[in-house]
Amino acid sequence: MATQTASTPQSVAVIGGGINGLCSAWQLALRGARVTLYERGELMRETSCSSSKMLHGGVRYLENFEIRLVYEALHERAWWLRHCPQLCHEMRVIMPVYKGGPRPKWMLQIGLKLYDLLAGKQNLTPHQWLDRDQLLTRDPDLKPDRLQGGFCYSDGLMDDYKLGMWVAGQAREAGVEIIERAAVQTIGTDGLVTLEHDSRRFDAIANVAGPWSEQLLKRSGISSKMHLDLIRGSHILFDGEPSQPYLLQSEKDGRVFFVLPYHGKTLVGTTEQRQAIDEEIRASDEEIDYLLYQYNRYFNVRRTREHIIATSAGLRPLIKSAANPRKVSREYVLESQGRLLTVYGGKWTTARALGIKVADRLMD
Repeated sequence: MATQTASTPQSVAVIGGGINGLCSAWQLALRGARVTLYERGELMRETSCSSSKMLHGGVRYLENFEIRLVYEALHERAWWLRHCPQLCHEMRVIMPVYKGGPRPKWMLQIGLKLYDLLAGKQNLTPHQWLDRDQLLTRDPDLKPDRLQGGFCYSDGLMDDYKLGMWVAGQAREAGVEIIERAAVQTIGTDGLVTLEHDSRRFDAIANVAGPWSEQLLKRSGISSKMHLDLIRGSHILFDGEPSQPYLLQSEKDGRVFFVLPYHGKTLVGTTEQRQAIDEEIRASDEEIDYLLYQYNRYFNVRRTREHIIATSAGLRPLIKSAANPRKVSREYVLESQGRLLTVYGGKWTTARALGIKVADRLMD
């Protein structure tokens, strides 16, 4: 536990009850801070419960050379799997390779070798190549035309809401005061937090409001050098589980998407669509049609809108860095302004590591 000094904040307000806010509050409390977390709605009910349900390093991020992030995420993946086996587990994912596909076999193999290498001693089952017959034996529904074979590699599958609520429980045990349905109106670089009918001054504020963090700054009259690129990710859900988890490639735009088992259902996603903070966060007709089209390119049993039992959508708070949403960095940045620390970006898998960095910055 850190020793309190005159320069060490004793009281910290954390704004945001998603996974990054909860992990930040938890890690701050473990360092000895008196933490109050404000969530405008309910914990884990926005972006953090609308994920692809994966604890992963982000194999596709290697194309953007985000080596540091993938390394961190792979090691954090191992931490979650080790500490919460009741809520997450290793999952073997199949990546089919078709002749003429967006990425040749050699490119995918290099990426997966690097993926295993970056995980180091924390690696799960190493990747392997499966030939065409092996894949079709495992899943006769997979379309055979031009199929060369595929790679099998490991990542983690989680219940994102329950795992986030487990973190909330850890935070409470560490002494965090969690206040739900408490919409923060403004924050100040002097530590002032203003709600509708109350205000309170803290030694430090961690603005971890995800997609709403920049909006909160603007409402508070605080300028920043950083800006968010809000990217919506949508999913569709079918009844019944797939025969195995898949990572698939779109021949149209080179994107990858997942087909995963989840609580007896099939989860298909995700998309990447820009939207404004004040727009409704929901799967659009265009996204639903896109996911159905991509799914049906790979499987013999055709799915239609009638097979969709639910949709979900979440807004990713990515850092504005590229014109193409697929190329936008998944890294995160911490910006200090007086007593205020704002978090830009952040992935589910790396939430604990981000929380440790927030605690390092505020408790140093």
